[in-house]
Amino acid sequence: MFLNSDTIKKRVISFEEETGCFKDDESIIKFEDIIAFYHQETMQLTNSVYEGTKLKFTLFLKNQSKPYIIEIDSNKKEKYTQIYNLSNSIATFRVKNILEVFEEKKVIEFMTLNDFKLILSKDNILKLEYLGNKNHYEPFVVHTVKMQKNLLIFQSQNKRQEMIYANSISDIALFLQLISKENYFEDESQKIYKKEKKLYIIMMSLLVIFGSNGYFELCCMDNDFIDIISSLSMIMLGVVILTLPVFWFVRK
Repeated sequence: MFLNSDTIKKRVISFEEETGCFKDDESIIKFEDIIAFYHQETMQLTNSVYEGTKLKFTLFLKNQSKPYIIEIDSNKKEKYTQIYNLSNSIATFRVKNILEVFEEKKVIEFMTLNDFKLILSKDNILKLEYLGNKNHYEPFVVHTVKMQKNLLIFQSQNKRQEMIYANSISDIALFLQLISKENYFEDESQKIYKKEKKLYIIMMSLLVIFGSNGYFELCCMDNDFIDIISSLSMIMLGVVILTLPVFWFVRK
């Protein structure tokens, strides 16, 4: 097993939802002091075998320059479940607070792990504003947002664009919930999944056809190109047939 993430070590993390805070040893972190919150999950696969999921839990806090980060993998079940539940509690708390601010100020900001932030106003306008040296990069009003699986592409009317992974946006679940209702949002994920599925079926069909030809010499084996492709496909098809039950059992 190559997956081994645990930055908690021997520290004690504890929290109760009704308190609106959690403890890291003797340090108390209040939910209301969180200004940006990121929940990032990454599946670990080795030779197509699932080893577990790594959770990276990141908070930016008031009056602190460095982020608070915990990394833990799902093989440490107790710790992983605890941090996952804590993350869920923070997300729920922040949704309520952010929506209250949205109603009051008519605008909310979503920070990102890139060098920009996203500003959403009540009149359905989404603006991308750069952090740091603003003289080099002018902000722009987002004309379209394209979601391609876990990637978001923000484009202006004159085709300027920025790309960012969804889990690199603070409070991503709420952000997607709010913008998914707008006309400028396009979810292209299903198209991509369909293309990938179609390509997989085509590749497997060719593997079966040429592999079968390699086994049974059905056609054109006097052609060197067909002979080589069929021989290689025969080996690959044999590997697929032998390992398929094992992969099925491991995933189960």
